[in-house]
Order: sequence, then C-alpha cells, then structure tokens
Amino acid sequence: MTYRMATIASATIVSGLLLAGCSSKSYDPYDVSWDNLQKDLSPELRTETERNEDIEVALSLMEDQNERMFWGDLGRAFHTDHPSRLSPFPVPGRTGRPR
Repeated sequence: MTYRMATIASATIVSGLLLAGCSSKSYDPYDVSWDNLQKDLSPELRTETERNEDIEVALSLMEDQNERMFWGDLGRAFHTDHPSRLSPFPVPGRTGRPR
C-alpha cells in the first residue's frame, strides 16, 4: 500500500510541475512594470554585449572569411596563385594582388 501511495504522490507532483510550466499569460514586450523588468533586466542581449542579430552577423562574416581563406590556401598549396616563372618572357603581374 505504501508503494502505491508513493507512486501516486510522485505522479501528482510531476504532473503538477508540468502543468505549472504551461502558463496562459503571454510575454508582453511593452509591459514595463517592475515585476516584469526584474525577471530579465536585459532581454535583448544574448551575451554580455551582443544581441542575437550581432552574433548571427559575426558568424556569417566568419564563415565568409574562412571560405575565402580556404580557396586562397588551396591556390597557394597547388601553386595556382601566381603565374609560372619558367617563361623566358616577362609576365605582367595581376592587379589587386600585392606580392
């Protein structure tokens, strides 16, 4: 009998906790009451100094830069980043790529 009561009690507690998490009150961004502000003093910040948009921009820039550096690394690895120096004729340099 004790095991059955403990099972019922634990099931009641778990279901009460699960139902307590489902609140019908929705988040109102225009609610500037002290109780709402006290819950989250910096709602738009994800890190100490950045918003979600700032993090996404930084990640996009990093991916773009890494991809461009990857292709530059491949060009240097396969020696396709500069013309052959075996030609007996002078080879003009490409513009935009300082050597």
